[in-house]
Formats: sequence, structure tokens, C-alpha cells
Amino acid sequence: MKRNSQAFVHQLLVCLLVTMAFGGTIGLGTVWMRHQISVTAKANRTLLAEINDVNRRSAALEVQIRGEQRPELLRELNLRFRLGLVPMNEIPVVHVTENITQRMVERANRWSFPPEPKENRPVVLRLAQR
Repeated sequence: MKRNSQAFVHQLLVCLLVTMAFGGTIGLGTVWMRHQISVTAKANRTLLAEINDVNRRSAALEVQIRGEQRPELLRELNLRFRLGLVPMNEIPVVHVTENITQRMVERANRWSFPPEPKENRPVVLRLAQR
């Protein structure tokens, strides 16, 4: 039996080509993956910078709001614009001792059942004089 050495060389070349194509594909996939990682990292850095900017502006606005809510400034604005507002700590507290449920039911139904008149007055009809 004769051995064909060219058949072995052809198989070796095909095997080398397949190995090189497979290695190239893996290399290309690795480069693409590293590119995607860098793109994602850049997007994350951009988002982090935006989040930090929003947090900084939010903190600045919070400081400004707290400054505008100072009691002395609010009292001064109340007097300047003559609003007549009274602070909550100066409003007297009234303790209710009656049955709140009954009171709320009466209030909700006062239009459905008007109160009965306390005294009966006679109805007097007068004819117009000509």
C-alpha cells in the first residue's frame, strides 16, 4: 500500500487554517469585548458625573430653601406684605370632648335632613291692593 504524503499535508494545512480562523475569531471577539467594556465604562463615568452634578445642585437648592424658611425672614415677609399669618405655635389648642363620629355624621348629612323649625309660625297671605 502506497502512502500519500500530500493527503497528510492537505489535512495538516486544513487543520492549521481552521486553527488560525478559530484563533482569529477568538482574538476578534476579545477585542470587541474589550471595546464594549471601555464604552460601558465611559458611559458609567458620564452617568456618575451627571449624578454628582444633580446631587450638588440639589444640595445647593436645599441650602437656599432652608435659608428662605428662616423664621425671622418669614415673620418679616408676613409683616411687609401684611398677610396676617399666625405661627402654629401661637394658635391655641382646643380639646374636643364631644363625640366626633356623631358630629361628623351630622355634618355630612345636614343637607339631606334639614333641621326642623323650632317654632311654627302661621303663614299669612295678603292680597295686593289695587
